[in-house]
Amino acid sequence: MKLEKLKYVILLLSVVYTSSCSDDFLTKVNPNEEANDNFWQNLNDTEKGLNAAYATLRSYFLTTIVENSCKADMGWPGYGRPAPTANSPGRYYYLLTYYNTDVAIQNKWETYYQGIFRANQVIEALERIKPTVTDQNAWTVQMAEARFLRGLFHFYLHSDFNNGRIIIRDFVPRTVDDFNKDVSSSEEVIEFFRKDLKFAFENLPYKVTLLGKATKGMAATILGTSYLYQNEIDLAKSLFDDIINNSSYGYALEDDMTKWFTTKGEFNKESIFEVAYSSTLRPDLNVWNELSMSNRLAFYSNNIVGFYVPAWLAYEYRFEKMDTTDVRNFYTNASDPTKKLRRPVSLRASAMVTLVNDTLSNYYLTASTAENAKFGATSWGISWYKKYTNHDILQKESELPRGQLASGKNIVLNRLAEVYLMNAECLIKKGKVDSAVILINKIRKRWGLQLIGPDRGDGKMYDNINYDQTSLMDRLMYVEKPLELSAEGNASRWNDLRRWGVIKSNYQRLANEMFYLVDFKFTTVAGVKTNKQWVSITKDNTMQQNAVVVDYEYDQTNDNYVPEVHDYLPIPLSEYTTNASLTK
Repeated sequence: MKLEKLKYVILLLSVVYTSSCSDDFLTKVNPNEEANDNFWQNLNDTEKGLNAAYATLRSYFLTTIVENSCKADMGWPGYGRPAPTANSPGRYYYLLTYYNTDVAIQNKWETYYQGIFRANQVIEALERIKPTVTDQNAWTVQMAEARFLRGLFHFYLHSDFNNGRIIIRDFVPRTVDDFNKDVSSSEEVIEFFRKDLKFAFENLPYKVTLLGKATKGMAATILGTSYLYQNEIDLAKSLFDDIINNSSYGYALEDDMTKWFTTKGEFNKESIFEVAYSSTLRPDLNVWNELSMSNRLAFYSNNIVGFYVPAWLAYEYRFEKMDTTDVRNFYTNASDPTKKLRRPVSLRASAMVTLVNDTLSNYYLTASTAENAKFGATSWGISWYKKYTNHDILQKESELPRGQLASGKNIVLNRLAEVYLMNAECLIKKGKVDSAVILINKIRKRWGLQLIGPDRGDGKMYDNINYDQTSLMDRLMYVEKPLELSAEGNASRWNDLRRWGVIKSNYQRLANEMFYLVDFKFTTVAGVKTNKQWVSITKDNTMQQNAVVVDYEYDQTNDNYVPEVHDYLPIPLSEYTTNASLTK
């Protein structure tokens, strides 16, 4: 209850400011012009400005998870097969046929710069009122929050757009000439946002009372990620080590099954950077309004126009090897309580996706995943994402107070498992393969998965493979990281594939894959037989004579991929038409 109250407090603080200043800010007097002295007078005013900057994080276009998942190897666009669904927002990204006129690209660009504008308002106001502030510690924390947000948005822009050559906005524009500004070099952008992130890291607290506010751990994670993206391994590893080993942060891998991608698990001990939502606050705002307190990802994860788990990933989840020494991987046979049966799919698979074979875990309260999820070879697909849905608290998404488009489930942008895996990559690149294996196994152990590497004599199951730098890096790229972090973060998978230099080879690999969908007849955990037959994914072509072949995923994507065109998003046409200084 305390956690829920804190979540609502920060949301309500955001409501207070955005309802009075942000809904129609284009029609208000600019507080940084003649209304400056009247509006920004104390830390209460700048706190309201911070809340408006934080509100930018709630926009769907901050992460465009559907589009980015489909562009990488994390999403199949829509309900139809073998052709993508025409009106799925991920279709043009899966096919790589988007242009700089695309609405999602324009909105993403504008969302980042809106957040930067709001952060700059606060930064300039804090500088003006500093001589009158009695609580300098509170002033410093607010400045650190504002600079974290400004640095974050510039980091996202640098990672997403135009080979990192984007416009640095370090002050509030007041004239037309201020708006007309050309892009800076990638190196200049990196130098700029790192100054902000370093200031934030040095001055933000480890923990906050209002969950969702910027912390030292958030700044450390984003700064460390920026080092990793530039292959500055020692700098990245130093921050990742600190996050993992410094108890002041208070992070730990979550091992409570009830807190894995559930409402109960919001702001759990593994969460580093999490955006809070509510399905009930601000009912006056349309669900498509980016100031809305709700998000649309539950809808996109459970609707014909959304995005689905691609075949290769569903297969990997389906056949994850479990540690048979872990008691969590067994359950009691309903018809014979003296017998223990092995879980049909791994704990990780059950937490993250739907699989028809998962007859054990509940999905939308009333029955198992096998019974309640829809599956099909030509429609509904092979697997859906669970991590953004309300399957743990509702019988169906339409039960939400404002309908299925208005979910109040939080979105986690960064969590500790990601830091573990990024640190493992650093260790691999430094030649410390055994240490990297230990880190990876900590994640696998919490899921009850078979551990990797030679048997360590601790009574756990190992795959007994002697990994070297190349083989372990391959495993990290194609198994450990995608299965642990599927469809999470802001284009994290795409950024990884690009910096690893494997986008083309990965598309080719997936285009050459062949899977088979076979009938699955099942008995519920309660021992009740059902007549339903849904598709189960396999690579075994001897299982069923009339199995449906899936050999079409990523074929067109592979053919359409052009590195110079697709590695980064283009600057939107709207920026060229309004910015006279912008050059091609």
